[in-house]
Amino acid sequence: MLRLAAATLRGRGASLAGVFAALLFASVLVTACGLLVESGLRAQAPPERYAAAPVVVAGRQWTSITGRGADTVTTVSVRLTEPVTVPASLAGEIGKVPGVTRVVPELAFPVALVGRDGRLTGGPGVLGHAWESAVLTPYTLSEGRAPAAPGEIVVDALLARQAGLETGRSVRVLGRDGVREYTVSGIAGPGLARRPAVFFTAGRAGELFGRPGRVSAFGVFGPGAPAPLKARIDAALDTSEASAAAFSVSPEGRPAGGDTVAYAGADRGFAEDLRAQAGRETLVQLGSSIGGVAAMVAVFVVAGTFGLAVRQREREIALLRAVGATPRQVRSMIGREAVLLGLVAGALGVPPGVAAGHWLFGRFAALGTFPETFAPVTGPVPMLVAVVTGAATAWLAARGAVRRAARIRPAEALGEAAVERRELGRARMIAGLVFLVAGGAVSVLSMFLTGAAAAASAGGIVLLLVVAATLLGPWLVRWAVALTGSLLGRVSRVGGYLAAATTRAESRRLAAVVSPLVLMLAFASATLFTQSTVGHAAARQAEEGARADYVVTSTGPGLPPQAARAARETPGVAGVTEVIDTRVVGAHEELGDRTLSTFGAMGLSTPVHGIDLGVREGSLDRLGEDSVALSTFAADAFGVSAGERVRLLLGDGTPATPRVVAVYDRGLGFGDVVLPYDLVRGHSAAGMAGRLLVTAAPGAGDLRERLGGLAPGLTVLDRAGGSAARDAEQELGAWVNLLALGMIMVFTAVAVVNTLVMATGARVRELALLRLVGGTRRQVLSMIRWEALLVGGIAVAVGTAVAAPTLVALSYGVTGSPLPYVPPAAYAAMVAATLGLALAATLLPARAALLGRPAERIRG
Repeated sequence: MLRLAAATLRGRGASLAGVFAALLFASVLVTACGLLVESGLRAQAPPERYAAAPVVVAGRQWTSITGRGADTVTTVSVRLTEPVTVPASLAGEIGKVPGVTRVVPELAFPVALVGRDGRLTGGPGVLGHAWESAVLTPYTLSEGRAPAAPGEIVVDALLARQAGLETGRSVRVLGRDGVREYTVSGIAGPGLARRPAVFFTAGRAGELFGRPGRVSAFGVFGPGAPAPLKARIDAALDTSEASAAAFSVSPEGRPAGGDTVAYAGADRGFAEDLRAQAGRETLVQLGSSIGGVAAMVAVFVVAGTFGLAVRQREREIALLRAVGATPRQVRSMIGREAVLLGLVAGALGVPPGVAAGHWLFGRFAALGTFPETFAPVTGPVPMLVAVVTGAATAWLAARGAVRRAARIRPAEALGEAAVERRELGRARMIAGLVFLVAGGAVSVLSMFLTGAAAAASAGGIVLLLVVAATLLGPWLVRWAVALTGSLLGRVSRVGGYLAAATTRAESRRLAAVVSPLVLMLAFASATLFTQSTVGHAAARQAEEGARADYVVTSTGPGLPPQAARAARETPGVAGVTEVIDTRVVGAHEELGDRTLSTFGAMGLSTPVHGIDLGVREGSLDRLGEDSVALSTFAADAFGVSAGERVRLLLGDGTPATPRVVAVYDRGLGFGDVVLPYDLVRGHSAAGMAGRLLVTAAPGAGDLRERLGGLAPGLTVLDRAGGSAARDAEQELGAWVNLLALGMIMVFTAVAVVNTLVMATGARVRELALLRLVGGTRRQVLSMIRWEALLVGGIAVAVGTAVAAPTLVALSYGVTGSPLPYVPPAAYAAMVAATLGLALAATLLPARAALLGRPAERIRG
């Protein structure tokens, strides 16, 4: 049977070329996504700052919650966005571990050098430390001496060259408590390119770190290999019990956070760079999400393509049955054909898939989704998965496509090969209705999900409804032709009439062509218009709530406290609000399960000026110590109202149970949680405001020049400029999604073209017969053109109908309005692309099929 399958492949290479192309592109996409996942799982962040420490003990940068149902235990983990600190007292416990010879506490906090021209030097990556922790790199003095007084510093050699500093010179340094002048007592090497250092005395470093009794990490030294030392430290700190505690909830329902983790080897880089930890997670998520959707699309597309190929071979299969082949033999032959085709296509798709994966990796790196130190990892696992997936997908698609053709009686098969069966099978009809009802039910259910879960459900709704549309496709095509057939005949008496008649008679063939077009339009609409709906609602809320005349930002780690004080004292300024952006974590119920979510948050100084959150309950005037304001979305998620307390984890994992003093509407535009400025400042890395909202007094004139001179490194934007800065941040995330969508859409478009070319190429005899009975080449092409427009029109109508419930449900769940925001130009472009693709992929092979003499075409 394997020999017969191979011979059949050779004999029917042209008809199976479309299936081969679909499998080839599926392999390319699976390989590329697998490379992203493997690169994330095996990503390494070479240590710079901690290069000399064999083991680093730092805070655990994630928190978890476990929900226990009747039969299942589900754990949800989320990452903490601010550096998690550890108790300084832990040094004594680590020092008792056998083999530990030295424990060095590390303090790390953002600072910036101020040049003589008032500009900041070194960018936002400069970190301050205590000189005692210089051994962790190790830094050694190349000039001068160690700092001996609070007003002295040692500067990284690379940073010193960049700033033009030498020993004995004075330099201003921006830190948590403002801009202070220091004397450079020494210069130390080596210079670090990514995280240059400025060293202070231990006492001064503690003040700038701003968290008494806490440290950033510990560098642990000891003889021998690092791995055994790490294992002993893990055992001493009882990390197994600590991990178990992290995967639980206290009796009060508060998610556990914090804890410590020991790092050794290449993993030490993750302890010094939070972006590396987040980047690894992002790579895995991107590869998994794109790959998961791509795999589902591949199964759908390959199944449709195989179904069309088998339908074109119905006469051959019927003849095989007539001469004695059993259904099992037919299924075995087609299945082995599929496996051979899948293996070859999968293997050939690996090299371009690796190239595509490297290209994707580079594009995501350019967008800043992970550190530039990450490198793509090309291992054998994604390649093997791509080949196996190709073979398995082809086998499953072939088995499904040949099931009926192999099962029915030979005489009946010969009859169906000559005249297409019109009725829809009962099993297919029932399955289609089940998927339709399931898609509708999930879309209704998603209205009651929280924002992230509602957005995540969009892809599932689309796939359910697309499968329903595919199963019910022949019925939908006949229904569409019944509505438009007479109109086509009146518009074009020959071409339109023939197109309507052909479509009515061959609804199954047309349904196979419509399905990939529906998938392309529906998936693109759901993805693009989900972004536009959420983005438009957020932008509208931000614009409606912006009351500040000026927004002051910094090119460094933040705005020093004296900038806000000086702004308040500036003539013409009516009010100033300091803002710190952060994220918090909260546990809440979702569909009966306890889960964790991160919420966008900000700290606001009081009294609040320059921002209108749309408060509907309570007042921001009461925002102070031990209080919080929540958006209506967050309040509903937590099940609280004004006057009640809510349990949260701050950005660094510190638990807080503030009282709700206000509930507001504009959470999409400004974040779902508003906390007191001093509370957020004490648990953020920089400990400084990210921006100032400045409200001008009537008749104050232009204040930009005066505000810009209040502190080094300031940028002053007007209200429009502040909105543009927010839009730029949102645009970065949108580009990541668009890049991922683009890869899938390219694959789907190739599948669409592939299917249309196959369907048109199989009609050579039909088109030649039309020529023989008197039809001109122009009339035949007119028929094909109207068919393509009809197919494209049906795909647009069904694709829009499939995407609509998804968008309505998401819009209602996220914005509270059932009307999604669909930019007319974007939708028109998608409709034009769908119709253009249908026309081009149909007319080009049709023109080729009409070449030569009709009689020769029929004989061929």
